[in-house]
Amino acid sequence: MLGEQKKRTTELFKEIKSLAKNDSADEFNFFMRKNQTEFSYNPKVGEYIRTVLQNRGEKIKIPELAEAVGISKSYLYQIIPAKNIPPKTVKNNPDRKILIALAIALKFSLNETQHLLKYAKLPELYPRKKFDATVIYALERKLSVVETNILLDEMDCELLIFYNN
Repeated sequence: MLGEQKKRTTELFKEIKSLAKNDSADEFNFFMRKNQTEFSYNPKVGEYIRTVLQNRGEKIKIPELAEAVGISKSYLYQIIPAKNIPPKTVKNNPDRKILIALAIALKFSLNETQHLLKYAKLPELYPRKKFDATVIYALERKLSVVETNILLDEMDCELLIFYNN
């Protein structure tokens, strides 16, 4: 799966430091190609979402997903483009709360959600932050976006943002 790491971070550090001592650009290029799947993380969040759902045997239903998240279909297509849309129409930096809402609507696990946030180059959920702790709880409980917003409100946290265009 995209984003599945196989090596420990300390192992990667060691290899990079060793290569830096050898002063060989060719060896470093080989290392980079060989370890492509170890790096965090390609900003193509739509591709990651599709991969997770394909691994589950599910298909994305854009209209239903847009409604569940509370955003327009056109905005969602910028995050999860149809395969024939040119890359410049892809939204590489979607809002963190929108991605969290997508993860909740798609019933992503906590691990899948953390990977999704990494792909978007956004902060992972951190249990010492009240909002994030509430979202982690909602993900673990498999709450809906609406149920998560109710819980966020009860915890005096900001709600997930809705755009409804």
